[in-house]
Amino acid sequence: MTYAEAAASPLLRAEIVVRYPTLTVDVTIEALRGEVIGLVGPNGAGKTTILRAIAGLRPLDGGRITMNGVVVDDPDADVLLAPQRRRVGVVFQDYRLFPHLSALDNVAFGLRAAGTRRAEARRLALERLARLDLADHADHRPATLSGGQAQRVALARALVTNPDVLLLDEPLAAIDAASRARIRANLAARLHDFPGATILVSHDPDDIEAMATRSITIRHGTIITT
Repeated sequence: MTYAEAAASPLLRAEIVVRYPTLTVDVTIEALRGEVIGLVGPNGAGKTTILRAIAGLRPLDGGRITMNGVVVDDPDADVLLAPQRRRVGVVFQDYRLFPHLSALDNVAFGLRAAGTRRAEARRLALERLARLDLADHADHRPATLSGGQAQRVALARALVTNPDVLLLDEPLAAIDAASRARIRANLAARLHDFPGATILVSHDPDDIEAMATRSITIRHGTIITT
């Protein structure tokens, strides 16, 4: 496969079937390198379930997920790659930073979990924080960071492992209204430089307009519009 063919092929193909007692999520999503796909729809539509399935936090009941040519979940073939073995970065709505760790050690955590030596993990983490203008806050714990700084630490942690796919679940929901526009613009610029595929969940149309290259509307577990 040539470089042009690889660039035109979906980096992520997610055929997702997840069944709950009151909802069945049944969608197929393809994402190219450099794409930012916005998932929109009402609460309970299945958007976060889609992210959790791609991340490996919710196994499929049916379907198949492929990332960069690697099958990571296929119940029919008895394939289920653990979350830590998937090339996925996740930024949760509440960021889920470890309160007892510094910003630097929060970012280094994923590298350490993957077996990177401590000194190298901290070096790479500091480099990533510097790219997000947070080097001066490397020794700060989450409680001392502003909402925007905490969001960038969470983003640094998601990106430091060089994922193929970045998943953002309401990444601006915890930001105060006065800071939101500025931080949205900053995040949009960071996503523009990300070479992988991004899936963004947000209820705010301004987030989708500023960051997504296209959007998909989900209702009752199915795709309504793309």
